[in-house]
Amino acid sequence: MEKVKSLKEYLDLYRQIKRQCDTPITNIYWSLDMVKRYIDLSRLYFEKQDKGGMFLCDEQEYYRGIYYVDINSEWKPPHVEKALAIRNTYKQEQKGTELEYFETKLISSEFNKVYSSVEMYIPLDAGDKLKKQKAVYDRILKKGNFFVTFLRAKDLDDMLILRKKTKEFHIYNFVYKSDAEYLKEIEKKQYMGIYNEKEELCACIFIAPGLNIRTGDGICVKEEYKMKYGLGAVLMCFVLDNAINDCHQKYVSWCEQQNLESMKFHKSMGFLNTGKIADEWILEQRS
Repeated sequence: MEKVKSLKEYLDLYRQIKRQCDTPITNIYWSLDMVKRYIDLSRLYFEKQDKGGMFLCDEQEYYRGIYYVDINSEWKPPHVEKALAIRNTYKQEQKGTELEYFETKLISSEFNKVYSSVEMYIPLDAGDKLKKQKAVYDRILKKGNFFVTFLRAKDLDDMLILRKKTKEFHIYNFVYKSDAEYLKEIEKKQYMGIYNEKEELCACIFIAPGLNIRTGDGICVKEEYKMKYGLGAVLMCFVLDNAINDCHQKYVSWCEQQNLESMKFHKSMGFLNTGKIADEWILEQRS
């Protein structure tokens, strides 16, 4: 496994492995900006395969595997010192025989599918409905002496601890970010939180703007507030309201299919299924 040190080196490797593959299969989903970020962080590696290759992103607690290989060639996972995660994304009922065949290679290499997520969205054209919901949630906030605001830089550590303690999340849900990157996202108002009267963080969510679309990660709520005030629904309502004010057309989120409470919550908020599925395959650390 070799470190990729420049964007040129990455592009040369990518062109090389593409030429090697007569019947390619890949889970490459990233932009060149994402590639450059990992290179700048010194966290991108490459492992050659029989035909093709695999890029590995060091996410600190695990590696994320991005493959481009020939479906008919021999494939072996790289031997790494921590868990290796591979995500395959596809349209529901359109997985394809090539991907199904590649999954047999994952299974024979001792990968386990730990969960599947479904992409969900809500069109942001229901302004009146959201205004009514927001009025209800304003009363909940007032009754519990809570307030909603964008995350403050001084609360970064509290946010990371809250996220780590949220048992519904897997470490594979999150990519590595430096403190500087987190602080830049906070400065850009990409985190929203709910605070109690002591100004302690009780719930938070990451939100990212896109072209006409806003996306978000799962909501974290402190254990002592779960199933008590409905802070998750309150926070989501404020996030959607903010997206409408910023003229976004829809909000997109991924929801773990096995998390029935989360699926129920998203549906109650008006989210619809896009039909896109992501399977998370994990090879645990080997001695």
